Amino acid sequence: MNLVEVRSGVYHDSVSLMRVSQALAGRAGVSVAIIAMATELNVDLAREAGFDVPPATPGDLLVAVRADSAEELAAASDELGRQLSARASAEGAREIAPPRTTRTAARRAENASVVLVSVPGEHAFAEAMDAVDAGLSVMIFSDNVPVEREVLLKERAEAAGVLVMGPDCGTAVVGGAGLGFANVLRPGPVGIVAASGTGAQQVSSLLDLAGVGVSHLLGVGGRDLSAEVGGRSTLRALEALDQDPGTELIVVISKPADPSVAERVRAAVERSGTPVVMALLGPGQDDLTAATENVLAALGKEVPVWPSWGEANGSPGPLVGLYSGGTLCTEAKLIAGGGTFTDFGDDEYTRGRAHPMIDPALRLEALAAVESGVVLMDVVLGHGSDPDPAARLAPALAEAGSRGASIVVALVGTEGDPQDLQAQAERLAAAGAAVFTSNAAAARHASILAELTPAPSPAARPAPHAGSGADPGPELALLVSEPHVIAVGTSVLAEALDQQAVPHAVVDWRPPLAGTSDALNRVLADPRRAAANARAVERLLAARPQLVGVRRAADVLDLPPGTFFHAGPPIEWERASGPMRGALMGGMLFEGLAASPAEAEEKLATGSIRLDSCHHHRTVGPMAGVVSPSMWMLEVHDAEHGGTAYCSLNEGLGKVLRYGAYGPEVVERLRWMGEVLGPALQAALDLGGPLDLRNLIAQALQMGDELHNRNRAATSLLVRELAPAIVDAAPGQAGDVLRFINGNDHFFLNAGMAAAKVSADAARDVPGSSLVVAMARNGTDFGIQISGCGDRWFTGPAGVPDGLYLGQYGPADANPDIGDSTITETVGLGGFSMAAAPAIVRFVGGDVADAVAATTAMYEITLAEHPAYQIPGLGFRGTPVGIDVTLVARTGVLPVVNTGIAGRVAGTGQVGAGLVSPPPEAFVAAANALAGALTGE
Repeated sequence: MNLVEVRSGVYHDSVSLMRVSQALAGRAGVSVAIIAMATELNVDLAREAGFDVPPATPGDLLVAVRADSAEELAAASDELGRQLSARASAEGAREIAPPRTTRTAARRAENASVVLVSVPGEHAFAEAMDAVDAGLSVMIFSDNVPVEREVLLKERAEAAGVLVMGPDCGTAVVGGAGLGFANVLRPGPVGIVAASGTGAQQVSSLLDLAGVGVSHLLGVGGRDLSAEVGGRSTLRALEALDQDPGTELIVVISKPADPSVAERVRAAVERSGTPVVMALLGPGQDDLTAATENVLAALGKEVPVWPSWGEANGSPGPLVGLYSGGTLCTEAKLIAGGGTFTDFGDDEYTRGRAHPMIDPALRLEALAAVESGVVLMDVVLGHGSDPDPAARLAPALAEAGSRGASIVVALVGTEGDPQDLQAQAERLAAAGAAVFTSNAAAARHASILAELTPAPSPAARPAPHAGSGADPGPELALLVSEPHVIAVGTSVLAEALDQQAVPHAVVDWRPPLAGTSDALNRVLADPRRAAANARAVERLLAARPQLVGVRRAADVLDLPPGTFFHAGPPIEWERASGPMRGALMGGMLFEGLAASPAEAEEKLATGSIRLDSCHHHRTVGPMAGVVSPSMWMLEVHDAEHGGTAYCSLNEGLGKVLRYGAYGPEVVERLRWMGEVLGPALQAALDLGGPLDLRNLIAQALQMGDELHNRNRAATSLLVRELAPAIVDAAPGQAGDVLRFINGNDHFFLNAGMAAAKVSADAARDVPGSSLVVAMARNGTDFGIQISGCGDRWFTGPAGVPDGLYLGQYGPADANPDIGDSTITETVGLGGFSMAAAPAIVRFVGGDVADAVAATTAMYEITLAEHPAYQIPGLGFRGTPVGIDVTLVARTGVLPVVNTGIAGRVAGTGQVGAGLVSPPPEAFVAAANALAGALTGE
C-alpha cells in the first residue's frame, strides 16, 4: 500500500524531514518512508523506490510512504501529521512573527554578534550578505557555495571589519558558544584558526582530553587557503586572536594549502605577537595529533596516552577509508600509504542531502558493500552531530566483521559531549572495532592491518616563539561581545544552541521563489545595488507631492482624439476584461467617437483607436482607469524633485465609468465634471494655492485611513482645505460641488494616487536598483516596474481578490483585480498601512490582528520606513515603504493589496472589497531581468 502526496506551501529543513522519515520507517509494517522537499534528487529517489510521483517543485513537500496494509498506512499517515505539526509548533513557538531573512533578524536583534547560516548552498550567499551588510560576522555552515561568491563575501567582510567563517565551515567556538558541529570544550588559553572542520574538532578534542581548553575556535572554510581565496579569513582570524587577551597560543590548521598562500600565512605567523603552532597538512608535515602534542609541549603540559578501545578481528586486505570529515580523510590518506578513501562530506555527496555526520545513510551503504579487508572510519561527536551514531553504526560494523572485514574507528569527541564518548567507544568496540581518539593513530593501525607501510610519526618540534607583533588592525567585535547568534537554516543547529543555553534568534527561512536562485545571487553581488537602492529610496521618501491644479487632459497630456489611456500594463482590446471594455466604450460615447455602444465596440475591435497605459504618461487611473482627452485631471507636483503626475477626478458612487458602466447617466456625469467640478476646483486652487498632500496623508493615517480602501478622513481634510476657496471662487457652483464631494468618501483616493505616482516616479531609472516603482492591474494582467529596468513591465495573471461581497454578489461575479490604485501600496499606503485603519479590516474580511499582521509582514520586503507616514497602533512606526524585488523573491512574501472588486460583466459596478496579492511570476521575471541587465542579456 502506497501513500504519495505533494503538499504545496509547506517547508521544513532537510534534517528535520530526515528525522520524520526515520520515525516513520521505524514503525511496524512500514517498509519505505521518504518525507522530503521535492528536489530533483528526492523525486528521483522516490520514483526509483517505485512511487508514482506527480509533478512537483523544490518548494513542495514530498510524502512517499509504503506499508504492508491499509491500517498500517493510515497509522503512519496519522503519525506523519503529528510529527509535522509538532515541528511546526516548535518552530513557530519562538516568537509570534519570526523574521524571514537575516536582514530582518539583524534589525530586531540589536545585540547579535554572529550569524550561523546553514541553508542549502545555492541560497547561502544572500543570507551571508545580509550578515556582512549588518556589520555582523557570519559562519557559513553551508557547502556548495561557488568560490567566486566566497571571495566576494570575504572582500566585503574585510571592508566591514567582520569575519566570514566558511563556506563549508563545520565548526566554530566563540566565547564558549559552539556553532555548527561543536564539541563541548573546556575554556582555556589556546586559540584555533582552522580551514578545516573535523581537523579543528580533532585538535580541540585531544586538547580537552589532555585537560587544556580553548579560548576561541575560528573556522574559515575549507577553501580559504586556496589560491582563489588567498587566505583572507585565515589572516583576519589570526590577527584577531593575536589581539585577544585570553589567547596565549594559536594553532593554525588546514588541509593541504596553496604554496603561495601558505607562505603568506607563515609570514603573518612570524609577525604574530602570540606564539603559533602550524598544522598545515601535507607530505612531510605534522599530522594533527603531532601538532596537538606540540601545543601541549609549548604550554608545558604532559602529553597523555590517547585513549583507545578494542581491537579489530578481521583479516588483512585492501584498505577502504569511509570518512565523514574531509580533513580527517586527507590526514588518514597521507598517513596510510595506500588504500581507497572517500570523503562523504564532500560537496558532491551533500548536494540535496544532510551532512554524513547527521545522516550516515551513504556511508552505511558503502560499508555494506565491503566484503573483506580493512575499513577505516571516523565518528565525530558533539552538538549538531548524530545524537547516537553507534545505534546505527554498531550493527553495521558487526555485520561487516562477520564478513571478514577488520574495522578501525577514529572517534573524535570529548567527555562532555552529549553522546557520551566512553559509551560510544564501548559500543563500537563491542561490535568488533578498534577505536582510537587519535585519527593519526587509527590510520597507522589500519595501515599496518592492511599490510601497508604508514608514514612515520613526526619528531617533536621546538616550541614556537612570538614575533614582534603586527600593527593591530580593528578589533573583531565577534571576540569581545557576548555570543548572541542569529540562526538561519537547519533546525538541528539551532537546537544545539538551545542545548548550550546560547542566546539566539531563529530565522523562519524558506526557499526563494522558484526560478530566482541564480538571478538573486547575481543581483545581490552587484556592487551598485546597495547604493542604488539607497538613492532610489531616498528620492521616494523625500518627495513632497502638492496638488497644484485641475486640468483638462488634452491640455496637459499627450492625448489626441482617438487615444485612450487605461490602468495597468499595456493591453489590446482582444484581451481586455469586461470592466475595461465597458469603460472604453463609455469613453468613446463621452468623446463623441461613437453614437451607440455597439458602434463603440466595433471601432475598438478594429484597432483604429489607440490604447496605452496611463503609467507611460505620468498618469494613474482607478479601476479601469480610462482617461480620454475631455476628462479633467488632478495635477500633482513634486516640490522636491520637480516631477508631475495626473489622475482623473473621482466620479463618486453608483454607475460609473471606472467600473465599466457606459450608460447615459455615466456620460452625463462626466460632462458635468468637465463643465462644473473641474473648473471649480481649479478656480479654488488658483485662489488658495497648492495643497500639501504629503502632510494631509500623514494626518489621515493618524485618523484611521489607510489611503486605498478608506479615505474618509483624507476626504474630510481635503474638503476642509478647499471649501472656503470653492465658495469664494465659484459661489454659483459651490453647493453642487461640495454636495458631490461630500457624497463620496473616496474622493481623495485619486489625489492620493497621483501623490503616490509622483513620489514613486522620483525613484525611477537608478541603474542597479531593485526597487519596485509601480504596481498596476488592467483586469487581465498584474504588472510591476522596477527602478533599474526603465519602463519595462513584468507581468503575471491578475488574481481575484479574497474578501466580502455586496448584496447578492459572490466570487463568480468578480473580475480579476483591476486598477492603478496599487500605486498606493507601492509607496507604503493601502494594504501596507492597514494597521492604521482598524475600521477597514472588517470590510475586507479580517480583524485588527489581521491588519497588524499584514502591515508587519510588509517590513520584510521593504527597504525603509516612511518618516512622515506613521502608524499610531505600531508606536508611530513609519509605514513599510520601498518594495525590493529581491526581498520578495527571497522570502516568497508578496505585497498585500486591499482593493475594491469590480464585477466581471461590463456595467455591473463594484461587487465587493477584499485583499489580493500580485502574481509571483511578475517578481520572478523582474529578478531575472535585473540579473540579465548585469551581463547585457
